[in-house]
Amino acid sequence: MNSLNSYTGKIIEVELTSKKNITGKLIEVGLDIIVLFNGTYFAYLPIQHIHRVRKGESTDTDFTSNELSPILKDDDQLTLRKIVNNASGIFVEILLSGNHVVYGYIQHVQDDYVVLDSPAFKTMILPIAHLNCLIPYLNQTPYQIRAEKQPVISKGSFALTFNEQLKVYNGRVVIFDLGKDPQKVGLLTKVEDRMVELVTGNGQILYLNIAHLKSLHG
Repeated sequence: MNSLNSYTGKIIEVELTSKKNITGKLIEVGLDIIVLFNGTYFAYLPIQHIHRVRKGESTDTDFTSNELSPILKDDDQLTLRKIVNNASGIFVEILLSGNHVVYGYIQHVQDDYVVLDSPAFKTMILPIAHLNCLIPYLNQTPYQIRAEKQPVISKGSFALTFNEQLKVYNGRVVIFDLGKDPQKVGLLTKVEDRMVELVTGNGQILYLNIAHLKSLHG
């Protein structure tokens, strides 16, 4: 992705897998991620979810800031894994594939997923492969809930991989992809290498491809 280096310091418009467009100044190009500043916040965008990039029409004066990103550190090589780790414990907004947005605090980073404490959805399991955009916020809390009243929900241990963590939820009623599709809410009855078996509220048995599951809570 060296071709993007020529845009460093310039304004670009980025279209993501989620169909969301983000405009901002390109701060840095990493191994598998880029960093934009849109005048208000820093956005971390995995390259695998970038569909289109073009030069923006705004001027540099619209995207100036005296603040540094709270998770951009002076490392040898910027990667998605480092950014996710650096974001642990910070209030973040995460845009997932399918234009799903969640707010909360990353509490654990496993091999291929993160555990997010969300005031709205409690403990959430989010596969890193579906992370389209990560936005960290300083001096702000989700839903303006006072910091001392933010609950720490994700207690206990977690499996190393998303597939193994799915098995922990076996036998429980779960919600995939924020429940936007009622056929992704049900009793998890079987977890295989590529598919899960789900019994919906009306007793219908469905099989869902694990590779396309964007979030899990329940």
